[in-house]
Amino acid sequence: MLTILRNRVTIQSMTVTPSGGGTFDETWTTVSTVWANVQGTAKEETTFDKIQQIDEYTIRMRKRNITNENRLIYKGQVLEIKSVLDETQQSKMITIKASAEI
Repeated sequence: MLTILRNRVTIQSMTVTPSGGGTFDETWTTVSTVWANVQGTAKEETTFDKIQQIDEYTIRMRKRNITNENRLIYKGQVLEIKSVLDETQQSKMITIKASAEI
Protein backbone atom coordinates (compact mmCIF):
# COMPACT_ATOMS: atom_id res chain seq x y z
CA MET A 1 0.00 0.00 0.00
CA LEU A 2 1.38 3.37 -1.02
CA THR A 3 1.21 6.05 1.66
CA ILE A 4 1.64 9.65 0.56
CA LEU A 5 3.64 11.61 3.10
CA ARG A 6 2.59 15.23 2.62
CA ASN A 7 2.41 16.65 6.16
CA ARG A 8 5.29 17.94 8.31
CA VAL A 9 5.31 16.62 11.88
CA THR A 10 7.82 17.48 14.59
CA ILE A 11 8.85 14.75 17.04
CA GLN A 12 9.83 15.92 20.52
CA SER A 13 11.21 14.22 23.62
CA MET A 14 11.07 15.38 27.23
CA THR A 15 14.17 16.11 29.27
CA VAL A 16 13.93 16.33 33.07
CA THR A 17 16.62 18.33 34.87
CA PRO A 18 17.00 19.14 38.56
CA SER A 19 16.23 22.79 39.28
CA GLY A 20 17.31 22.79 42.93
CA GLY A 21 15.42 22.34 46.15
CA GLY A 22 14.23 18.88 45.12
CA THR A 23 12.21 20.11 42.14
CA PHE A 24 12.67 19.32 38.48
CA ASP A 25 12.14 21.19 35.23
CA GLU A 26 10.59 19.45 32.23
CA THR A 27 11.56 20.72 28.79
CA TRP A 28 10.62 19.42 25.36
CA THR A 29 13.37 19.14 22.77
CA THR A 30 12.88 18.64 19.04
CA VAL A 31 14.26 15.30 17.89
CA SER A 32 13.41 15.71 14.21
CA THR A 33 10.86 17.04 11.76
CA VAL A 34 9.61 14.40 9.33
CA TRP A 35 7.16 13.86 6.50
CA ALA A 36 4.01 11.97 7.50
CA ASN A 37 0.44 11.25 6.47
CA VAL A 38 -1.92 12.82 9.02
CA GLN A 39 -5.65 12.11 9.21
CA GLY A 40 -7.76 13.64 11.96
CA THR A 41 -11.25 13.36 13.39
CA ALA A 42 -12.99 15.39 16.09
CA LYS A 43 -15.17 14.05 18.88
CA GLU A 44 -16.70 15.31 22.10
CA GLU A 45 -16.28 13.75 25.55
CA THR A 46 -18.19 14.58 28.71
CA THR A 47 -16.20 14.49 31.93
CA PHE A 48 -17.69 15.71 35.21
CA ASP A 49 -20.41 17.63 33.36
CA LYS A 50 -17.82 19.33 31.17
CA ILE A 51 -17.85 18.83 27.42
CA GLN A 52 -14.43 18.69 25.77
CA GLN A 53 -13.65 18.53 22.09
CA ILE A 54 -10.82 16.11 21.39
CA ASP A 55 -9.12 15.82 18.05
CA GLU A 56 -7.90 12.31 17.34
CA TYR A 57 -5.21 11.65 14.77
CA THR A 58 -3.84 8.70 12.86
CA ILE A 59 -0.31 9.44 11.68
CA ARG A 60 1.72 7.23 9.35
CA MET A 61 5.43 7.83 8.92
CA ARG A 62 8.59 5.99 8.09
CA LYS A 63 9.72 3.71 10.88
CA ARG A 64 11.72 5.39 13.63
CA ASN A 65 12.38 5.03 17.33
CA ILE A 66 9.30 6.71 18.81
CA THR A 67 7.16 5.80 21.85
CA ASN A 68 4.32 7.28 23.86
CA GLU A 69 7.04 9.05 25.89
CA ASN A 70 7.44 11.40 22.89
CA ARG A 71 4.97 13.96 21.61
CA LEU A 72 4.23 15.37 18.18
CA ILE A 73 3.65 18.90 16.93
CA TYR A 74 1.35 19.21 13.92
CA LYS A 75 0.31 22.63 12.56
CA GLY A 76 1.34 24.21 15.89
CA GLN A 77 -0.82 21.82 17.93
CA VAL A 78 0.66 19.49 20.56
CA LEU A 79 -0.37 15.85 20.05
CA GLU A 80 -0.16 13.31 22.85
CA ILE A 81 0.86 9.89 21.53
CA LYS A 82 -1.55 7.16 22.64
CA SER A 83 0.00 4.23 20.77
CA VAL A 84 2.61 3.32 18.19
CA LEU A 85 1.78 0.39 15.93
CA ASP A 86 4.42 -1.45 13.93
CA GLU A 87 2.35 -3.62 11.55
CA THR A 88 5.09 -6.07 10.66
CA GLN A 89 8.79 -6.39 11.27
CA GLN A 90 9.38 -6.01 7.52
CA SER A 91 7.26 -2.87 7.23
CA LYS A 92 9.05 0.43 6.72
CA MET A 93 6.12 2.38 8.19
CA ILE A 94 4.58 2.88 11.63
CA THR A 95 1.11 4.08 12.58
CA ILE A 96 0.69 6.42 15.52
CA LYS A 97 -2.57 7.16 17.31
CA ALA A 98 -2.52 10.57 18.98
CA SER A 99 -4.92 13.15 20.40
CA ALA A 100 -5.11 16.84 21.25
CA GLU A 101 -7.54 18.64 23.55
CA ILE A 102 -9.18 21.74 22.13
